[in-house]
Amino acid sequence: MKTFDSKISKILIISDTHQQSYDSIDIEIKKQIINSDLVVHCGDITSEDVIKGITENSKNSIIVHGNSDPQNIRENIPDKILFQINKFIFGVIHPFWGGPPPVDYDLILEQFEEIKPNFIFFGHTHDAHIEEYKGTTFINPGQGYSEFIIPTSFCIFEISDSSISINIKKILR
Repeated sequence: MKTFDSKISKILIISDTHQQSYDSIDIEIKKQIINSDLVVHCGDITSEDVIKGITENSKNSIIVHGNSDPQNIRENIPDKILFQINKFIFGVIHPFWGGPPPVDYDLILEQFEEIKPNFIFFGHTHDAHIEEYKGTTFINPGQGYSEFIIPTSFCIFEISDSSISINIKKILR
């Protein structure tokens, strides 16, 4: 499990960007990538160029693969990750076997049986929401692109010694 020091205070959580180039990522998300201490991508990146853009423009990054990622990405990026900041344990996963909402949180928790996270960041459903279940806070940042009437969204997770703030942001254009 990767451990970050307390200098990590702003985490950008994104998922399901489904873009073939980093240039295609929404400008607001790219600004957040630069201004965050840690960028977490919860899968369905779909291109090496997007991975390269995130890793080159972020201070720190954690990326898991999703079901829409090509084989070369699935072979080189894990399907789940645990990490720690201060006393908090975080899990990251793209639960493609879970289907559309409602989310089966028990199935996701089973993937982290060895250590139960305080927070789980996940993608796949494209449904931006925050929900607490069995003592774990589940955060889905939604989809990282606009489609039809569904806006691009992301989540800002801010952590300090005394507080946590979790906000989903939607980009309405």
